[in-house]
Amino acid sequence: MNPVFRYAALAAMLALAGCSSTARAPESAALGPADLAFITSAYQLVQFDIDACSFVRKGPIEPAAMPAVDKVCADAATYKPQLRALAAQEGVTLPNTLPFDLKEKLVSLSYHPEPNLTVEFLRDEIGSHESAIAVFQGELREGRNQAFRQKAQEALPVLERNLAMLRAALPAGTAE
Repeated sequence: MNPVFRYAALAAMLALAGCSSTARAPESAALGPADLAFITSAYQLVQFDIDACSFVRKGPIEPAAMPAVDKVCADAATYKPQLRALAAQEGVTLPNTLPFDLKEKLVSLSYHPEPNLTVEFLRDEIGSHESAIAVFQGELREGRNQAFRQKAQEALPVLERNLAMLRAALPAGTAE
């Protein structure tokens, strides 16, 4: 085997080994599957919002959508450090990569979004918020960790209001 190819393959494997798309907790943590699903999804969805905001702020956004864009971007920036602190409090290692579907949406935002950047962003954020609401409701139903449940309870109304704002910001004729 070609030595250059061998080193490239080894580097690729090491890079993949360092990537984690799920949160991990120590055995001693009093966390159930719903708790880990909650912190994983919440953190990834907030990171997706932050990454998507960096794309959308560079491009032409329809003025009517700006209040929704600004609110989502501000909320993501607020919640990211809160989720990090919550995870650290419980000894949870957060994921350091997004799942494939969210990465795919970011790529789509950066390359010729269809029908335009505003609509693509709003559609992606609507889907992201719907997913987050489902995960947060799951935490409230099945979560064991009181701090995680409290964060889900606190954030759920914000997510629901933002979802309504995002839907209302979609230009006429561009349904989800």
